[in-house]
Amino acid sequence: MFFMYTVLKVEKKNQAKIDDLYKDDLVSRQTIIKREGVSLNLEPDYIYVLIEGSDEAVKRAIEIGEKFSVKIEKNEIDSIYKKIKEQDESSLEGFGSIFG
Repeated sequence: MFFMYTVLKVEKKNQAKIDDLYKDDLVSRQTIIKREGVSLNLEPDYIYVLIEGSDEAVKRAIEIGEKFSVKIEKNEIDSIYKKIKEQDESSLEGFGSIFG
């Protein structure tokens, strides 16, 4: 088994449907990170959901997400993934300086 990821682009009006990911037993056990588009300097009317985990779980998340998310290209997924990870790293660095 290897780990992979995907990013779902969800219109804010469909935000409640993101809960479908948490209701799925397999997907809910993966890393799921939600970010407002505006916080990533992306489209403000969207929420971006990163799902990171096993190959099987990510495929399942994509299947679930197809019902309510907007399709995005692989290079855009990679770019958004990097932005979310950079945000998390800088948050951890800030947290470390408070308690370090």
